[in-house]
Amino acid sequence: MGNARIFRSPRDIVWGRGSLGHLERIPGKKALIVTDGVMKKLGLVARAEGYLRQAGMAVRVFDGVEPEAAIQTVMKIVEENKEFQPEVIVALGGGSVIDASKAFRVFYEHPHLTFDQVHALHGPPKEAIPPFTRTIHVAISSTSGTGSDASHVCIVTDPAIHAKCPIVNPVLKPEVAIVDPDMADSMPKTVLADTALDALTHALESYVSGLANDFSRGLSLESIRLLMRYLPPAYLENDREAKEHVHYAATLAGLAFSNSANGICHTVATKVGGVFKLTHGRGNAIALPYAIRYNSPVAGELFTAVSRAIGYQGADPAEALDYLLGRIRQLQKQCGMPGSYREAGLDEAAYHARIEEFARSSGTYPTTLTNPRKPTVEELESLYRACYCGDYGLIP
Repeated sequence: MGNARIFRSPRDIVWGRGSLGHLERIPGKKALIVTDGVMKKLGLVARAEGYLRQAGMAVRVFDGVEPEAAIQTVMKIVEENKEFQPEVIVALGGGSVIDASKAFRVFYEHPHLTFDQVHALHGPPKEAIPPFTRTIHVAISSTSGTGSDASHVCIVTDPAIHAKCPIVNPVLKPEVAIVDPDMADSMPKTVLADTALDALTHALESYVSGLANDFSRGLSLESIRLLMRYLPPAYLENDREAKEHVHYAATLAGLAFSNSANGICHTVATKVGGVFKLTHGRGNAIALPYAIRYNSPVAGELFTAVSRAIGYQGADPAEALDYLLGRIRQLQKQCGMPGSYREAGLDEAAYHARIEEFARSSGTYPTTLTNPRKPTVEELESLYRACYCGDYGLIP
């Protein structure tokens, strides 16, 4: 095939208000809804269940997925559904719910595999995940950030080692993504900020990734434009139309990074979040400006293109970088986002005690390997310090 690559996406992306009703058209006899208690309380699970029953399916619900879902939760879903044998897996919730449903599918269809064999925390996985043949996966996001509904990645927490472990494989991409803004209308403002700035991280990192390409960059850039324009009114004014655009931008960013890759911001956020219980979106949002500054020596031209797309009219690369960082920090402030891990309340002594460990373990992490600038351990240590102190001057 030479240099041929494959653009991967869900088979169907069904979008628009009211698109949850597409569940009536999903074929199958037994459906499992994977969700959390919030979705159940809001009545969204009952609505989804109603559509599936109208399609003639028997339905079971697992509503015990916690934020940053643990591998123990995933294996509990497997154990509870051995006899039910669902043919359709419906994930209804945020990124943790969708990721848990992806991991469930792995161990439900391939019980010979173990978690240690398939995750990529320490480098390439030990075993490949075979194709799925027994189930259809439908992902319905209730937040506007993770892009998990359109990606081939899931993050599962291993509490025993205080780590968020990525599973990355093309087979993880759902067959159907339902992108219904109605599902996200009830998001608290803090969740909107965390998830939408997470989407911005996906869009920006995928744009400069070492695996970025003409197909992915168009999606990245449009997602950046939408988020920069519509997140302020979505957050500050609860504007319904703006929230709709933000929701779509998250899926666009998911398509972009799953056909390129994320970068070192994700490495930092995953390492820090695994130890200090910081949500994935917030960890990314805080680290993003520092990762951009670190990557600027090798990705300056690309960052200039981003700046021009969001309003910069000059021609000086240094000015363009400052403009981009300024717009991001302005957006963070509008959304009440801390500007550093110190401002986020992470314990200073505990954080600095972990920096060496974080740096040593970051070099082989998947999103470090796809970062446009290849860091040394010393550079990683400096980046972790900068993210805590909020000081660009610490970045080499």
